[in-house]
Amino acid sequence: MRTHFLPTNAILTTLMTAAALTLAAYGAEPSPQADHSATMVIDNAWSRATPGGATVGAGYFTVTNKGTAPDRLIGVTSAVADHAEVHEMSMRNGVMTMRPLAQGIEIKPGETVQLTPGGNHVMMFGLKHSLKAGEKVKGTLTFEKAGTVNIEYAVQGIGGPPPHGGGMHMH
Repeated sequence: MRTHFLPTNAILTTLMTAAALTLAAYGAEPSPQADHSATMVIDNAWSRATPGGATVGAGYFTVTNKGTAPDRLIGVTSAVADHAEVHEMSMRNGVMTMRPLAQGIEIKPGETVQLTPGGNHVMMFGLKHSLKAGEKVKGTLTFEKAGTVNIEYAVQGIGGPPPHGGGMHMH
């Protein structure tokens, strides 16, 4: 009795063919993955420089949902921090409070949401170095539907004004 072994590529090809034939037999077609990467448009991403020894920083930007369905910003990262979170800053009983937004931020179709000082923003914790004016800080934004979008914050001077429009434009 002879035993025949198929190379790995042949096994995979056979399995893929069988799956396609099964789907065709039942009238089902594999649905293509929708490309949501162009639905969330990020503009004017910036951060402020931090003093030496600072362990936290913040990031701000504008996001526009160009899609036809609501989406939600559910996660953020920063290359210069141990971890980052989406935060809300608000006044309660004369006291400014800040807290993470566990549910993220919903962006409805056609809506533009601004993350700004004194409002919703990205908090970067455990900075690996202080942020310096003129540098670029890379990170990611994760949306429920659109997936992960790269972002690059332009670091402004300490206490300086935010940049006005014309900043970065990403999809």
